[in-house]
Amino acid sequence: MEQDKTELISFADLKSFCKQVYQGVGVPEDEAEMTADLLVRSDLRGVETHGVTRLPIYIQRLQKGYVRPVCKMTILKEKGATTLIEAHGSMGHVVSCKAMEMAIRKAMEFGIGWVSVKESGHFGTAGLFPMMALKKDFIGYVVTNSAPIMAPYGGRDRILGNNPLSYAFPTEKYPPIVLDMSISVVSAGKLILCRKKGEKIPLGWAYDKNGLPTEDPYEGYEGGGFLAAIGEYKGYGMILAHEMLTSILTGGKWTQHIKSLYEEDKTGIQGTCHSFMAIDPDCFVGRETFKKDMDRYIKTVKESGKAKNTKEILMPGEPEYRTETKRMKEGIPLAPNTVKELIALGESFGISLPIMNSHG
Repeated sequence: MEQDKTELISFADLKSFCKQVYQGVGVPEDEAEMTADLLVRSDLRGVETHGVTRLPIYIQRLQKGYVRPVCKMTILKEKGATTLIEAHGSMGHVVSCKAMEMAIRKAMEFGIGWVSVKESGHFGTAGLFPMMALKKDFIGYVVTNSAPIMAPYGGRDRILGNNPLSYAFPTEKYPPIVLDMSISVVSAGKLILCRKKGEKIPLGWAYDKNGLPTEDPYEGYEGGGFLAAIGEYKGYGMILAHEMLTSILTGGKWTQHIKSLYEEDKTGIQGTCHSFMAIDPDCFVGRETFKKDMDRYIKTVKESGKAKNTKEILMPGEPEYRTETKRMKEGIPLAPNTVKELIALGESFGISLPIMNSHG
């Protein structure tokens, strides 16, 4: 394998590989299938920072007993359209998938569903969960807190998370609108990926432990630094609001008490908190009318005047949709360092990584 070659692997093969690895550490087949699908779908949509590059650390945490391999969820409260769940340190991907399904069922009954979860784990790509609501032509929403990777506006102590959010809106002819964003300029996963690739990061992405801008991806996160917030004090305000909608609403762990994936955590419970919502447009303008109006609205935005040197106005989720379509046909490209880690991981379970071909 040439060092500068990117490897191509089909969605089905990569998913099968991940599923087998999860089963190798005691994850039940149905939950391994669920987690592998979400993990590989991240790479399929071009969100490599939250895809299979994280499989080794997810497996390591399962092996160390930091994560529960078999999902356990307890309903603590349930009233009307709302549910509060304790996840007992189960895998965030599985917990979130099941919680979103509950929110959708609530929306089918009440028109809206809100499910909040405490004592969960890292759930990967936020956008994949509200997208589940699209199958019913519902609107989906998720917000989560996270491990501390940011400082308060005007501060330098790393006690806040970038607390991502995501919305998904159904459409008729256009690709669905999927807004998936953290409240930092970039995710921590992007810094980790840049470090693995040996690349510098642009100034403005992160600060080192002394609060100075840095181009070193290690110093900006793993070395004790912190990520920069979008919109400065505006992003800071959103971070606090998201904490209130997750940990404070559920009585769970605040961000400053959550350990990152890359820290030792002998408690066995990372403690991430999430909130999921589904809305049925039929309770308002109607599902079909909503989708048609979404298309009309998207059309007006895309056909509006373009700035100089701009070829096309894109909608949230459109680049990921196009990437997904392309990669489903051609295969998912993986960076050399990621491939090396996956091969080593697979060998420890007697599982081979099915590579299609290489391209430079």
